[in-house]
Formats: sequence, structure tokens, C-alpha cells
Amino acid sequence: MRIVKMYCWESAFKRKIRHVRTREMIKTTIFRMCTCIEMILSQNYVSITFLMMYGTMWLFDMKFDTRVFTLSYVLLSYTHQSCVNYFNFAIRDLLNYVVAQKRIRIFLLFDESERDIRLLSTSFNNIVEIDKIDENLVKQTSEVICNLKQAQWEKNEKFSLKNIIFDAHPGDLICIIGPVGFGKSSLLQTLTGEITYFDGKIRLYGSFCYVPQESWIFSSSVKNNILFGKKYNSKLFQRVARATALDTDFVQLSHGENILVGDQGVMLSGGPKARVNMARALYRDADIYLLDDPLSAVDAKICILVTHQIQFLQDATKIIVLDNDEMAQMGTYKELLIPSPSFAQLLEDINQHEQEQQQQQPASLLN
Repeated sequence: MRIVKMYCWESAFKRKIRHVRTREMIKTTIFRMCTCIEMILSQNYVSITFLMMYGTMWLFDMKFDTRVFTLSYVLLSYTHQSCVNYFNFAIRDLLNYVVAQKRIRIFLLFDESERDIRLLSTSFNNIVEIDKIDENLVKQTSEVICNLKQAQWEKNEKFSLKNIIFDAHPGDLICIIGPVGFGKSSLLQTLTGEITYFDGKIRLYGSFCYVPQESWIFSSSVKNNILFGKKYNSKLFQRVARATALDTDFVQLSHGENILVGDQGVMLSGGPKARVNMARALYRDADIYLLDDPLSAVDAKICILVTHQIQFLQDATKIIVLDNDEMAQMGTYKELLIPSPSFAQLLEDINQHEQEQQQQQPASLLN
């Protein structure tokens, strides 16, 4: 209702609701009329039948015989239950069968969906797809295994991720870099199960948190946005606030962490919203973190980071370079920098792009 009021959609929704209700009233009226006719016929079945018999005999000048009418009355009374009531029940069941048959046919004609083998996370309290239960599926430690042959949003789409192979273990920080629009964010969305059409093998063992580029804030207090349904832990909450620099924001806000923010965090600027988004993920204390270009670091966790900030690459245990929608290189910072001129050129291009953006920001402010 709030969204309808905010966008002034009352008239449009009123017309749609009136149209639906009109169709519903027409069908309801027809149904009630048929029900009334059925009740009249069922209650007066014997009387109507006798009137028809009398009329037929009178029309053809037949002799009235009391024995015939007595026997007819007994037979009609006996068949009243089976011929009238059961017949009505049969009609109703037949209509229900037709409706159910249409729904079942539509369901059975759907395309067969492949079982998603990506999400083996304890966040979902189950394991999706089990072809063969073995000891590898009952792991206690967190791990990410990616052997992606191809992934795309829709079938036969031009854009697709291809040939991306890596694994991650506790303590690893994996950075994913590449030019803009070459599939870095799509790779994380493939890991989380957002991209439907994929070919390969992806396993996520342990709970995971995904932090997207655009911050998502719902209408409540900042504290509730961070807790997101979890039980409040004062020490953990304070640690998360300090780690994400929200403690300074709480001092500046009128009611601290209890301040109410509107839909999409209209009461917060871009920086605090990004910090709240990151704090929500940290408070979950997940085993695997998928970060889409936020400036943070998490110790003793699996961290897969999409970033343009090249200063963080030296701390990464592995770096994956995407080029033309597929994995071009993988290795540590030193392994890629020394033998690979293309990697050094990519770092230079990213650095130049960042400098151009920084130069454009003061100019836009002056204008």
C-alpha cells in the first residue's frame, strides 16, 4: 500500500481491481443461478416427474391405472438419491477434475529444470542435488570449488562466462579483476546461484554472504538492518561497527544505531549505506564472503573480492584475470606481474581509469 501511494497508482490499481471483481461477480452469479436450478430440480424431482407422466398419459389418451402410479412412485423415490443427488455430485467432481487436469498438464509440460549443484551451504540447511552421497559432501571445513565451463543468463545469449577454474580454502583472499563489463560480478552471481544456465561443477561448502555493489537497506533502524533477524550480541555488534567504521557514524546520528531509515535508506548517504551493507555480512559470521567491490578485508575467512582497487592485489593469495568473458590468467601478484606483460598493462589501465575518475569528480562539483 505504501508503494502504491508513493507512486500515485491508486487509479490504475482501482481499474484493474474493478475489472477482476466484475469478472468474478459474473462467474459467481452464473454459479449461484445453476445452484438454485439444481436445488429446485432435486427437491421437486418426484413431483415434476409425476406431472410429466400425467401430462403424457392425458395427451395420448392413455388409461389411468393406480397400480402404475404406485409402482412409479416407489421407483422414483428409490432412484431419487442415486439419480439426482449423486448426479449433481458427479457434475461438481467433473468440473473440479477439468480444472485440476489443466493445472497438472501445465505443470508437466514445463521445461525440465536441472538440479542446482552450486549451493551446498549450511545457510540453506540442506544440500542441493545429491547424485552420490560420499564423504566429500559431509565436510566440516569451508571450501569453494569452481570448475566452470560456461555460464550465461539466458540460453543462446552472446555474453557467457567460460573456462574459470579455481578453488579456495579458509584464509584465502581471492581477487577478481578485469575490464568493466567482462563478467566479474556475473562470476559471483554464478557462485551464489543467480545465473541459471551453466555448465560445470561449482561447490560451496559452508555458510556464505554476498555483498553486492548496490547497498540494500530496508525501512527500519540501522541496528535491525545489521542484525537482519539474528540474535543481538553486544560484543559482536560493537566489533562489527568498529571494523566497518560505523561507530563514528553512530556518534553523528541523532539516535545512534537506533535511528530509523526509510525505504532504500533515504536517511543515509552512500558511504554509511555501504558500511551498513558490509556490517550486515560481517555480523552473519559466515564461512565464505563474496564481495563485489567493497573496500574491506576479512581474516580467516574465504574471501572472493571483485575490485578495481589495485592496491589490494598484493595481499591476495590468488588473482583471477577475466578477459573476453573467460579466465585469462590465475596466480599470485608476483607470478602474474613478472612473466606477464598483459597483466602489468591491465594494472596500468585500471590505475589510469581510476585517476581519470578522480579528476572528473572535482570538475563535476564545480559545474
